[in-house]
Amino acid sequence: MINTIHIVVHAEQIENYHFYVYCTSAHDDSPIPVNEFSRYLFTWHESSFFGTNLKDISYIGMPSVLLSPWMMVELLGKETYNSLATITLSDDTQQLANQAQVIYELIENKQYVPDFEGWKHGLLRFKDVNEELEGFALDWFSAAMTDLIEQDAVLKNAWTEIVNEYPVLTTFDGHFIDETDFLEKIGWHLDVTPFTVGLRLNEPEIDGEDWQLEILLRNKSNEEEIIHYQGASSLPKKWTPYLDKIAREQERFSEVVPWLSFETGTTYITEDEAWLFLTSASETLINMGVEILLPSWWQVVKESQMMLKAKVSSTPRGQSFVGMNSLIDFNWRFATNGVEMSEEEFLALVSQKRRLVNFRGQWIKLDPAFIKQVQAILKRADREGLHLSDILHQELNAKDIDADDDDVVDTRAFANIQIELNQQMKKMLKKLTDTSELPTHQIPEEFLGILRPYQQNGVDWLLFLRSVAFGACLADDMGLGKTIQMIAYFSYVKKHEKPEQPALIIAPTSVLGNWQKEFEKFAPHLRVKLHYGPNRAKEERFTASIQEADVVLTSYGLSHADFEELSSLTWNTVCLDEAQNIKNAHTKQSRAIRKLKGQHHIALTGTPMENRLTELWSIYDFLNRGYLGSLHSFHKRYVLPIEKDRDVEQIEQLQRYIKPFLLRRTKRDEQVALNLPEKQEQKEYVPLSVEQASLYEQLVKDTFEQVTSLAGMQRKALILKMLGKLKQICNHPALYLKEEDPKQLITRSHKVEKLLELTTSIHEQQESCLIFTQYIGMGEMIKRLLEKQFSEKVLFLNGSVMKAERDRMVESFQNKDFPFLILSLKAGGTGLNLTAANHVIHFDRWWNPAVENQATDRAYRIGQERFVHVHKLITTGTIEEKIDDMLEKKQSLNDEIIQSENWITELSSDELEELFTLSMS
Repeated sequence: MINTIHIVVHAEQIENYHFYVYCTSAHDDSPIPVNEFSRYLFTWHESSFFGTNLKDISYIGMPSVLLSPWMMVELLGKETYNSLATITLSDDTQQLANQAQVIYELIENKQYVPDFEGWKHGLLRFKDVNEELEGFALDWFSAAMTDLIEQDAVLKNAWTEIVNEYPVLTTFDGHFIDETDFLEKIGWHLDVTPFTVGLRLNEPEIDGEDWQLEILLRNKSNEEEIIHYQGASSLPKKWTPYLDKIAREQERFSEVVPWLSFETGTTYITEDEAWLFLTSASETLINMGVEILLPSWWQVVKESQMMLKAKVSSTPRGQSFVGMNSLIDFNWRFATNGVEMSEEEFLALVSQKRRLVNFRGQWIKLDPAFIKQVQAILKRADREGLHLSDILHQELNAKDIDADDDDVVDTRAFANIQIELNQQMKKMLKKLTDTSELPTHQIPEEFLGILRPYQQNGVDWLLFLRSVAFGACLADDMGLGKTIQMIAYFSYVKKHEKPEQPALIIAPTSVLGNWQKEFEKFAPHLRVKLHYGPNRAKEERFTASIQEADVVLTSYGLSHADFEELSSLTWNTVCLDEAQNIKNAHTKQSRAIRKLKGQHHIALTGTPMENRLTELWSIYDFLNRGYLGSLHSFHKRYVLPIEKDRDVEQIEQLQRYIKPFLLRRTKRDEQVALNLPEKQEQKEYVPLSVEQASLYEQLVKDTFEQVTSLAGMQRKALILKMLGKLKQICNHPALYLKEEDPKQLITRSHKVEKLLELTTSIHEQQESCLIFTQYIGMGEMIKRLLEKQFSEKVLFLNGSVMKAERDRMVESFQNKDFPFLILSLKAGGTGLNLTAANHVIHFDRWWNPAVENQATDRAYRIGQERFVHVHKLITTGTIEEKIDDMLEKKQSLNDEIIQSENWITELSSDELEELFTLSMS
């Protein structure tokens, strides 16, 4: 005798008519595992692939499976159980089974239809044909049908065909007279009418007259046969029994399109009604399965867009097309579907409230929404005017920004208007984008220098931009002669323009003397006035002091302090040397300089952007105010997508915008051909001393836990603070411990030992060396050490050294009176010409390669005749070595757009821990 298992089945409904099912033993109510009860319940259960495709949800606390609506109907309605088990249903489950059996039988016998009442309320439901089900049973029935359609390939394909042919089923956008009409129109019930009823729209023969809408009957057995319905007499005899079908369709047309009525088979409608029919009513009728025949030209016209053009006048509004904000005369033009019309013609049609017009043999549409938009654009654009900057943005922007993106919407009046250029404008833009097209300028004989070809090109570029009143950023590498190019520029302007006002040069204090000497050397004919020092002319004496000058020299520090004097006149040129000094747009100094007035603004810099894109904005706001928008809009449009997301399209767009006003050549450029001697960069790796390693590890241990608990500016500040302290430890313990009179300088730091080794070799070979450090205290230690070692004076140029003393130091070093010059990186990293040195030692590292390279270029520049050896001291296992490795791999933002250690603060906590932890391998 075979023993059978006795199972009690429990089922509970959850959301969307899904159910979870579990089983217990009839003997002791103990739960039965899923893999065991599924063998007995689902033996003949097709929708679960006979129990092999069940979703186990035992995590709810009881061994259970989840069944979809149809799977549950099949389980209880078909009874798919194994005969070897005794199956008992719990009371609640038995009630479900009673309903499931009814539902299963109805579905198996195809007693279902889409629910018209549900459809009218925007619900895609099913019901039983005889409408016997209600409440829970009806809802379960509908859910099971929907579920079955998804599971059964044949049903799914049939339903998909219906939906594709009658999209109104899922769009709920249509009108049906009754349920019979609904089921016929969606193809559920067979329609025996021998023809289909459709509509045809005919345009008027004469523009402006009424349009004609006709009822068409198409023979189902011969689709080529179409009859224009004009009453019963127009029908074939065999079709006359179906006149009520035509009447019912006419009734439906009028309900869908309330303003539409047919007395016979033809009705006349106005142009406005034709527009409504073409743009909305016809779409609704087509979705309902009604055949609509429209004029052959409509699809082309429908897809065409009216384009608004601003055609630049052949004559300028002012003296010439110059200046970023100069106003340009233009005429409005409108173009669509191959035809163009003037502003007057367009506005005349608008005033007549035309919608569909046969204009010069072509049908065109005048969309009310477009008209409203155009009217707003015309009003605003005419009020704000067309500026040269609008033209530049259009011509330099190869890709349009998505106008639907609220974060980058261009709010300029001409942002989405095509600007049609004249020949003069096209030629100017060609010169802006191709420096080979620039005219050559003959530099006056009074200029005593000889320009290299690339320098002549630089002067030509500056003078061309001056001629069209565009600011210029000359961003050549350090050492390529930006100063001599500017002096040649000033010489040309002096001779050919004879300006009434002098030019203004604002430069770091450390290079004012260099500018004076370069003017004396190359352009002694130019009268240069130095506005600097405690005895400088102020207030009313200022104007008199510069009256005879061609060029006025002053420092960045005085640009704000003496703003009242410097802003009292319009300079013929305002030139910023080392223009990165205005990179922080919010400082008083930067704001003051950007307010200065000049016929031409020029920025000189080897690094137009050191750390952030906002630095680039600040320089460009000085050069061409407003060209890159406000700082807020620039941050939103470029800074966030580029610095945060590395948005390639935005990088490329910004490159296109800045390129015409930025000229950057490097020593590697083929056109430069400097023929400089070779330069070797060598990394000198040295270990930490025992004292340094102990201090290093203790500092990391004491502070790193704080980093992981902080966020935002506090986190960044702590990281930068720890970074600075770690770099001090890597230099020398005494620097970190702030010892006033440190002992044993050499033995406590292997880096100092290495420095002494290098300088001894340099001294023995009677060569010269620059030593860069970020720390004044370290510079003082190195100075005392080298003076004691070599028994001769060692120079130390830092921010506290006055200008006159700086000039003497530079001159003495260049005359080779002293072999060593120590420089703080900020005070001596830019502007100076120190070609007497053929060795450069970076005692500590600045984690911005561009800044470090600038410092190296004090020696490796035009005028250098010897091999230059660059030594970079790196302590092994420390943050110095790890960041150096990272910089080798890091693709800098500076390289992409035209670099500070701030990028380090953006690293994750895990990356920071790896970076700061001392590696002893």
